[in-house]
Amino acid sequence: MLIEYGNTVVVPSWELSEDVPTGYSRIYFVRTGEVTYETADERRPLTPGFLYILPSTIPYHVWRNRDKDFACTYLHVDFIHYRVSGLIELPVEENSCLDSFIRTVTMAIQEERIELLEQLAESFSFFLKGSDYFIQNSDLLTSVQSYVLNHISEELAIGDLSHLFNYHPNYFIRLFRRETGYTPYQYIVQQRMQYAVTQLNKGLPNEEVCYACGYTDSSTFTRAFRKYYGVAPQKYRKGFRKP
Repeated sequence: MLIEYGNTVVVPSWELSEDVPTGYSRIYFVRTGEVTYETADERRPLTPGFLYILPSTIPYHVWRNRDKDFACTYLHVDFIHYRVSGLIELPVEENSCLDSFIRTVTMAIQEERIELLEQLAESFSFFLKGSDYFIQNSDLLTSVQSYVLNHISEELAIGDLSHLFNYHPNYFIRLFRRETGYTPYQYIVQQRMQYAVTQLNKGLPNEEVCYACGYTDSSTFTRAFRKYYGVAPQKYRKGFRKP
């Protein structure tokens, strides 16, 4: 599922500090700049001319050298039924399939071809299959994800979910966290917020987005959105997009 996208030069103060796994992957084609990626186990640069897929299941910290512009094409993608457990680096050779793919993504962003971008994001998983860090989810996690996505506008209680899949709630939470790095509750919040962004990007009114994401009133939705993204839905709608 495509969540966000852009061709941009990020501001000098830009950095990401994800203390909890995001549940989705940030994809960067680095054009210029000096960018550092760090986790508890590694620290490495993101090199211009390479494509990077950031993990969905572990915390990380990323920042840029303020003295050198960081220009990139980016996508935020939730690979439904797959997870990314570590940083994936792909060289982009001139006139290769991956090079053509990135150029198509870049043009689709410029032309605001959202439906095309959604299809491109979905097909991107074919470039990642075979990577050690691109992992297919278990049958349980796949079933839970499908259920949550299909019922995102409804109340989703952990007790009901665990009962639905025939697990004790505490054991269900441990199983889910062991595989994903986050709890079922965190996953539900992630999915509600990500779905909210896709609907805001399509121009839907806040109140309609609120109910579509499973919230019963706009004030609760706005508080949840601001806590997750750092801005209110109205400001996000006006052009706030963080690569």
